[in-house]
Amino acid sequence: MILCPACQTPLENAEAAVNEAGLRAGTGDGGMFLANPVLCITGTLEDPGSVLYGRDHLQRINAAGQSENIHLVSQLPTGTRCAPIPGGVMVYLPGQQTAP
Repeated sequence: MILCPACQTPLENAEAAVNEAGLRAGTGDGGMFLANPVLCITGTLEDPGSVLYGRDHLQRINAAGQSENIHLVSQLPTGTRCAPIPGGVMVYLPGQQTAP
């Protein structure tokens, strides 16, 4: 949903600022920003390999007994780094520049 700044509540303004910062970070240092909830794995759903990011989402689902709409990013190559940031995760594929 897109709202004009004058129509937004202070909380919506803060969320928009976080989203904008994440998008800038995603284009500024060679990584790719993915918004939560997201699950990043090296394998597939049948054979997940390593969970690189999103273990907390899985724990919440397991504890609540309910599913969430989680975006799945699978078959990430070995050497992929996932760095949590506000609102999501930065994914750095092997050979990409990483944040300091």
